[in-house]
Amino acid sequence: MNRRPVAAAALLAVLASTAACGDDAPATGGTPSGSLSVMSAWDGCDVFADLAAIQEYLGVTAVDGALQSDGLGEGIDAEAAGCSGLFDLASFEDTQGTFEYQATGDAAIRAGLAPWSTDAEAEANFADRVDVRRQNLPGVDYLDQVEGELGGEWDESLTVTAETEHRTYVDVYGRYGSWVVYVSVDYLHDPGVGAYESAPEFYPDSSAEEMAVYPFTTAQFTDWLAQEHLPQIQSDILERAGSE
Repeated sequence: MNRRPVAAAALLAVLASTAACGDDAPATGGTPSGSLSVMSAWDGCDVFADLAAIQEYLGVTAVDGALQSDGLGEGIDAEAAGCSGLFDLASFEDTQGTFEYQATGDAAIRAGLAPWSTDAEAEANFADRVDVRRQNLPGVDYLDQVEGELGGEWDESLTVTAETEHRTYVDVYGRYGSWVVYVSVDYLHDPGVGAYESAPEFYPDSSAEEMAVYPFTTAQFTDWLAQEHLPQIQSDILERAGSE
């Protein structure tokens, strides 16, 4: 079954929800101040190192096309320097008699950095983004959602992990002073686990855990993203800002 249209639709849902925060980039007229004065020319995939750390953690096997890298005023989220892409994950293959089955996981990733002239502007933008996520404007049929916070030192943060029938959605947001950062990832449920759960009688000597092909669980990925990766992104941003 070709899952790529599903992943593409999922990424568009993420982008649509982000775009609802506003169609215009932070104003750059006059002399910019705050984070905007330092980060206005930054490129999204430079900020997020081509999403390499997330790709490695998810076990990405292929990139579907090129990454989309945007600066401020570009792309669907004009308020942020963004980086996004569609990816293939691990595959599950099996043969039962004459029946051959194969399913490949996929993921959509979107990350963005929105710099502002003042802390107040960034605070308002953070609130807008969180509100848009909670409103669920794309109308994704979430079955369960769990909220948390980022690790490290942030002025504000939020993590949301949600499940649908076929996909997992992980959204993380952080504000530090006059800039806001976010990462949104959604991925197909583990195809090995899905194969077991759809026909456990075919695998009497196995289990869903043993048949998993992803190198992570949802709990592990959410914890890594919130407690390790976003704090590292924060450190990288601050180091780069301090050198410019």
